[in-house]
Amino acid sequence: MPKFFTTSKANMSFIQKQNLYAEYKSAVEQGLVPGPLSSFSEFISIPNFDVMVDMKCLSCHFALKVNFAIYAEYMKLENSPFPLDTCPQCGKLHFVPLDVYNKLMI
Repeated sequence: MPKFFTTSKANMSFIQKQNLYAEYKSAVEQGLVPGPLSSFSEFISIPNFDVMVDMKCLSCHFALKVNFAIYAEYMKLENSPFPLDTCPQCGKLHFVPLDVYNKLMI
């Protein structure tokens, strides 16, 4: 698990799992997530599937709780201590875990 930020477990309903799979499927089809496309049962059994992380933008301060599974894979590939993403609100590459945000914005 991460050292520099906290995560939480989510108790998802079947419908929430289906919605998350639909988002994943769309991201693979758009080339945003590398394929090949996993089946629904493979998708819900990936490590960190039910783990969430609070993210916040360093620029516009937009906050959102998001699924950690894909971030975990990218962190592993990039050998990164925390995820860094594009903010869905302002579009800047300043979306970081809330704990990292709090340390940087002191």
